[in-house]
Amino acid sequence: MKVIKMTNHTILYAEDEEQTRQNYTRVLQRDFKEVYSCKDGKQAYEQYIKYKPNILLLDINMPKINGLDLAKKIRQKDKTTRIIILTAHLEQDKLLLAAELNLTKYLPKPISRSEFKTALNLAITQYDELNKKENIIELKDNFIWDKKSKKLSQNNKDIKLTKYEILLLDILTSQKNRTFTIEEIYYHLSCDDLLEQINTTKVKDIIKRIRKKLPQESIVNIYGFGYKFQIVN
Repeated sequence: MKVIKMTNHTILYAEDEEQTRQNYTRVLQRDFKEVYSCKDGKQAYEQYIKYKPNILLLDINMPKINGLDLAKKIRQKDKTTRIIILTAHLEQDKLLLAAELNLTKYLPKPISRSEFKTALNLAITQYDELNKKENIIELKDNFIWDKKSKKLSQNNKDIKLTKYEILLLDILTSQKNRTFTIEEIYYHLSCDDLLEQINTTKVKDIIKRIRKKLPQESIVNIYGFGYKFQIVN
């Protein structure tokens, strides 16, 4: 069984037993775009912060920070990264904890090749579904803004946008319910060296044009402050 969409995902594997870590790392390197290998929980957390891998494969009994404590620490701010815990003993209380931490799997050792691949495939599927939901903003009248691909569409038909309009939607949808000042929008649109020189008057003109391509009231003017992207159901 092959890992699905193997070239598009990254994984961090933490295991203190060196030979086991080397063997699993070689297997994972066949299927993943990047594999980050760690010998303990502290190093795993540091590499997680640095690389933000899509999937974490954590041994439960690691030095410095064990697998469960590391999962708890990461789950405080990250609900998307998928986590698989490997353990020598599968206990009922651990199964309950797996649900609390939103783990993909709690796998008892020794792990069969088929169970291992199934768990990885499940983690990838969950990760893709979670990220798709986060990147898609649904508006009324069947409009959709895809934050990842930077595309606006209605009824699955793409709506042509200028580079300025894309940058405008990019900043307005970057933080939910956030109102951006005209100055913040101006600097965001001016950040690309390829863009021609613009001013605040042109920013307002861009806002006026993009409003015509969106459902009514999608971009709201907060008087005396700036602009806010509003989802109208």
